[in-house]
Amino acid sequence: MGFTRTLLTSTLVVGGTVGALALYNKFIERQVSEPDTVLKGEERRYPWKYGDIFYQVKGSRDAKPLLLIHDFGPGASSYEWRKNVDALAEQFRVYTLDLLGSGLSDRPAIDYTAETFADLISDFLKEAIGKPTVVVAHGLTCSYVIADAYRRPQLFERLVLVSPPPDILQESFSGPFNTVVKFVLRTPILGQFIYNTMTSRRAIRAYYDQQGFQNPGLITDELVEYIYSNAHQPNKRYPAASLHSNDLVMDVHEPLARLQMPVVAIWGREDVFTPPDTSDVFKRVNAKIETRILDKARQQLQDEQAAKFNALVSEFAGAAVTQ
Repeated sequence: MGFTRTLLTSTLVVGGTVGALALYNKFIERQVSEPDTVLKGEERRYPWKYGDIFYQVKGSRDAKPLLLIHDFGPGASSYEWRKNVDALAEQFRVYTLDLLGSGLSDRPAIDYTAETFADLISDFLKEAIGKPTVVVAHGLTCSYVIADAYRRPQLFERLVLVSPPPDILQESFSGPFNTVVKFVLRTPILGQFIYNTMTSRRAIRAYYDQQGFQNPGLITDELVEYIYSNAHQPNKRYPAASLHSNDLVMDVHEPLARLQMPVVAIWGREDVFTPPDTSDVFKRVNAKIETRILDKARQQLQDEQAAKFNALVSEFAGAAVTQ
């Protein structure tokens, strides 16, 4: 009798907890609306094998193509390039895309991996742009364009690496703990609850304060709300599960060492990584790489120091290829 009562009590507690989490998740879901873009380019969709990819194009049809690829922060999308597209489009034909699972692109409930995004970028360059392109990548996406540029150099003219983390130059292992993290985050109730907690307005503000911006005045309510809305679209926990379980890290030490095309890597001086040390690591792998450090900026340097960033990219991307 005592065992039955304990079992019944435990069942009610567990059931009540699960129900409460489900109600909280539903409440969060009802708070957000469909995402929109603030960029003013021509809107298009690229049909890919795992879903349609939203992208925009701006600039003269005859200009050199330049592709901007966003990072994987909370609620990430092409929104992070809002201060760069117009300036760069004066000289280039600028493409911005929302990666699969982000922004206005489709968000399938699949197992996202580093190769998923490397394949997407390669296919997009080949089928949507169709000519050698200047590719600007941010954060972890730097590793995917390095790998692609080594495998298919004909698709690339040169690379701009924005805040590339040193992790991409060393082997990455997904151990038992990472496997558990991924499994839990992909679950529909508990995983969604944990994800909602990780992407609350307070958590988003803290993330950008600690890693994104050196100037906290740039973390506006408008920025937080836009990121929050994008972070809480259906199925967003799936790419996040892969990110937090280390499955989106790709070791590109060898490809980077063998790259022959022009490459510039840029960091903010106040980055969470020590920029001089990090730039030395990249230079040791490939001495031909140019490295730049922008003052008064962290990882969102294309936003925080937009004018300097735009000028740097325009100068580097506009130079003649001499190889």
